[in-house]
Amino acid sequence: MSILLEWLVSSLWDWRLITTALVFAVSYLVVRFYHRVSKYPKGPFPLPVVGNLLTLNKVKSLPCKLDEWSKVYGDVFTLWMSHKPMVVLNSYAVIREAFLDRRHEFAGRFPTKMGALQTQGNHDIFFEDYNPRWKVLRKVALLAVRKYAVSDALEKLCTDVVDSYVDSLEEGPQIVDSRKPFIRILYNLIGVSVYGTRLDEESKEIRHLERIDHEFYELAPNGLPSDVAPWLGLLYRGREKKIEAMFRDSWEIVDRLYTKAEASYAPGKTENFTHAMLAAREEAIREEKGDAEYLTKGNMVQVILNIFGAATDTSAGELQWLFLRMAKEPRIKERIQKEIDDSIGSTPPTYGDREKLPFTVACLLETLRLYPIAPLGIPHNTSTNTKVGNLDIPKDTGIMYNIYGINHDPKLWDEPEEFRPERFLDPTSRKLRQDVSPLLTFGMGPRTCPGEKLAHVDMFYILVRLLQRLNCTAPGNPSNVNLRSYDASLFLIPTQQNIVLTKKS
Repeated sequence: MSILLEWLVSSLWDWRLITTALVFAVSYLVVRFYHRVSKYPKGPFPLPVVGNLLTLNKVKSLPCKLDEWSKVYGDVFTLWMSHKPMVVLNSYAVIREAFLDRRHEFAGRFPTKMGALQTQGNHDIFFEDYNPRWKVLRKVALLAVRKYAVSDALEKLCTDVVDSYVDSLEEGPQIVDSRKPFIRILYNLIGVSVYGTRLDEESKEIRHLERIDHEFYELAPNGLPSDVAPWLGLLYRGREKKIEAMFRDSWEIVDRLYTKAEASYAPGKTENFTHAMLAAREEAIREEKGDAEYLTKGNMVQVILNIFGAATDTSAGELQWLFLRMAKEPRIKERIQKEIDDSIGSTPPTYGDREKLPFTVACLLETLRLYPIAPLGIPHNTSTNTKVGNLDIPKDTGIMYNIYGINHDPKLWDEPEEFRPERFLDPTSRKLRQDVSPLLTFGMGPRTCPGEKLAHVDMFYILVRLLQRLNCTAPGNPSNVNLRSYDASLFLIPTQQNIVLTKKS
């Protein structure tokens, strides 16, 4: 009996020791966590392990919530994604300070699993850190875009692709998902303009890419769970495995398309954007032979994906928003069509026509302002201990910047929630103004989206040609079109809604 009693006392003492040790360990980790928290700008109160995730899980639109928090915590505050701090910049002044005045300290790229899946062991200009390789790849990308975006070839291709889509529609009113026409047009444009495919059965691989795009948005509209917190990747392992397979499939397709386009290239011959990239590569190597080590085939494929992936997603989303706006407010569509009829008639649009169609361009700019598709950009990373807004930011800190908040800032824009294209027009000459507040939809500083110019011209050509060939209306009462509901909390993608497209006679 005494032996049993001694064992019980000993066991109880052991459990007390274990419990004490656990309490001490947990207390130490909690104190250590909040010591880390104290080194960052103040923000919503985080909890150990989960950070601010419990609060964020209830948020319907993260950009709007960040705008609310900025009124409480100021222009610079910190969110905790599990154990990872993410500093949020919420005013034009602090974004300009970080991305222009301190550009070299804030131009790093926050590492993500999404980036690793996208690059498949190669390097690109979206997810690559700020280093010599990134600078060379970006230089070649910008050179190719400058050559190609204003070319006669792109003007004609856009017209051909839009005409092909309109011709495929049956006569009479056609009810369509408001996203699908623009995804179909832009993926066809990628096939023809990037890889030289034809608008026929040869574009099966482009259709496959289109399906992958659709499946990705259905499966992960807010990105990978593991990029929010590593342990979420375990909870959603099945979903992440499907996404990994999608990226592998996508890479295999674009690698084949690139190889085919590369085989048809000859110096001085620029029939598609892949040719333009190869020409830019040759030019860069002539200027600096050492650049060749960075301009591998795999890296070139990735850069093309960056430019056209960004231009496609942005252009499709913005055109969808604008067509929904025209369905809700027919007067906008009528005014654009009148400007087109009076200025160029049924003649296919050219780059020079932008000056003749200022209201049309202003509508695109106003849509970009109101609905930035990636309202928080892609997170940056600090390369050293630094400051912004007189607040200390440690090295290797993720940086979010609230594009949506800046584009809706009443200090910069009069009545920011209203759709007013006239804000981009001179009240006297009715031409496009040069003195408007800056649009941050494509970013700022060294990391500005290299596909910006391409997105602008694509949207212009597609919008004008579509409105030359068809009309857009709401399937029922125009007032029922919803312009305030999103399919994701992280991206500004409109909820699924139909529109009616009717070919002009």
